[in-house]
Amino acid sequence: MNCYLKKIDNNLDILEYEMYQDIPKEETGSTNILFGLSFKEFKKKTKNFIKEETVINEDLETTTNRYIFYVDKNPVGEIAIRTTLNDFWTNKGSQVFYKVRLSERKKGYGTKMLELALVECKALGMNKVRINCDDNNIASQKIIINNGGRIEIESYKTSIGTSSSYIIDL
Repeated sequence: MNCYLKKIDNNLDILEYEMYQDIPKEETGSTNILFGLSFKEFKKKTKNFIKEETVINEDLETTTNRYIFYVDKNPVGEIAIRTTLNDFWTNKGSQVFYKVRLSERKKGYGTKMLELALVECKALGMNKVRINCDDNNIASQKIIINNGGRIEIESYKTSIGTSSSYIIDL
């Protein structure tokens, strides 16, 4: 099995489009803004993802690198790394977020995807990464813990329940 990350670029095609259609629009702690778009709209939106690598998203005050996770050339998920870290992203916000398509869940791919992203984080000069996870998202908790995550802030209140903030030392 050949697993790898590839930075999102202008060459996304129907396979990547279908992957995003296999990720729910809304899940606990996650929104898939590409769900339900036409292929043309998908291509336009992903150009904004590429732009966000170097231009600060005004709403979030950060830049973000997004990657597609592939298994044997098949797109399985998306993982993103926030690269401009201010006090919020360093002390409270999730620096990494990810999504795995429904048809590929429960196969260990989320753990492998985060493992590869942590290598990218280290290459970007990070020495630790913060990932927030809703307390009822057991699958994501396992992914974080399997990659060395430890709870730093436990069960803080959110608008939809409680979450915990994990740290992974690199």
